[in-house]
Amino acid sequence: MSRLTLIRPPVVHLKKDFYGSIPGIPAGLAYLAASVQQSGIETDILDAYGSAPRRFYTFRENYRARGLTPHEIASRVTQSDSIPGISVHCATEHTMALHIIRAIKKEKPGTPVVVGGYHATFLPGEFIDGGADYVVLGEGEKRLPKLIRCLENGGDPDSIEGVASKKGINLRKEIYTTDLDLQPFAAVDLLPLENYWKLGYSHGPFAGRYMNILTSRGCPYTCAFCQAPAMCGGQWLAKSAERVLEEIRYHIDMYDVRDFHIQDENFAISRKRVEKICMGLIENNYGITFCFPSGLKMETLDDELLDLMIEAGCRYFSLSPETGSRRVLELMGKTANIEKVPDLIKKASSMGTGTCTFFVAGYPGETDEDRKQTKKYINHLARQGVDEVIMPILTPFPATDAMNEPSLQGFEEYDELCFSPVWRKDYKVLNRYRLGVYLSFYTTRLIFHPLRIFRQLINILTGKAATKSEMTARRIFLDMYDRFFRK
Repeated sequence: MSRLTLIRPPVVHLKKDFYGSIPGIPAGLAYLAASVQQSGIETDILDAYGSAPRRFYTFRENYRARGLTPHEIASRVTQSDSIPGISVHCATEHTMALHIIRAIKKEKPGTPVVVGGYHATFLPGEFIDGGADYVVLGEGEKRLPKLIRCLENGGDPDSIEGVASKKGINLRKEIYTTDLDLQPFAAVDLLPLENYWKLGYSHGPFAGRYMNILTSRGCPYTCAFCQAPAMCGGQWLAKSAERVLEEIRYHIDMYDVRDFHIQDENFAISRKRVEKICMGLIENNYGITFCFPSGLKMETLDDELLDLMIEAGCRYFSLSPETGSRRVLELMGKTANIEKVPDLIKKASSMGTGTCTFFVAGYPGETDEDRKQTKKYINHLARQGVDEVIMPILTPFPATDAMNEPSLQGFEEYDELCFSPVWRKDYKVLNRYRLGVYLSFYTTRLIFHPLRIFRQLINILTGKAATKSEMTARRIFLDMYDRFFRK
């Protein structure tokens, strides 16, 4: 009987990228593991980051990795005599995944290597050419068990829709519509949870023992810089409110978790569902907190719904206006009404809920005037009480319109596609603008909300983060200690 080991690669980031990476519990991989287990295939997870999250090493010359090395990963997988399945979620994991593939092949040449994940879905040929035997495209709940069974029984893997191999790419003919209520809860028992909790930081603001969960997936919007439309085909799938409440209760009882990081791309598409979830948390006195580190769509929020979510325990959320220029929003293909954001921020701030707004600099066609409008808009948000602003510089990703934009060419490898694309010809100009925005934002906050600045300093010292920026500031010091003093 075949066994599968799903691999989360070590975290990798460009040394010059200030943002780096703030990893958290890999919920998506744990949900996939549970689904494969449900199909009858013995499955485990090798979390190469979570197994050694405080170990840093130089990866090639310009990158820093943390976790197990490719050789260590290969040794563990081949000793277990299982089929390795490498999850490649983002561009910065591209070359690391190729190194893992080669290490496994060197250790045990006959081992079939499977690759999947967001990034791999759009670049299957890159991983086949790099030594992988198969790449699973898109959702893995159905395709991956089919592939493993096929390999076990001597079938023809190339006949499986949505699987690439050395013989070619059998493109996805459909975006699977899975009933998420019938899917098992994430197999987080396969993960080194204690290691994550001891870190003191995560993707969302860290406030103690937490659990990453997904209550829905997919996105019906068509932003030109985002991969989600190509990944999900415009579909949005969601668990029922009853199933979400059941899952939260399960983690409370099993792991004594009281803080939940909801990683949905679009949590609040269905207002009725959100109301049922929140009312269930309130009426049954769950006594939890939750946050949205990946953000909420401003199109789905209003004062009444925000009131209910905060009463139910929402302690932090992020919104993504992306720009303060209506003209640039149209270029991006965004339908957001950014005029409603200041009032939402003001209300959340008055109720003690942490808020973040996300912007992007350097979108193709953006002018100096557009940037001035964005800076002015951000200062307005600062006066309304927003706690933090995050502004990456636009980098293109495979399967997006931005990937074909002539002004966004010049990177030498996919790993360079990060929040600080130093390869862009206009990077220095954009970075100066970004730093100016941050300086203006925090100056405005200091003038209008001085006590909040003091509170942030206290949070940094105590490790109870209300925002990502507080957590990041603390993480920088912890990481410096791990890099230079921990053996």
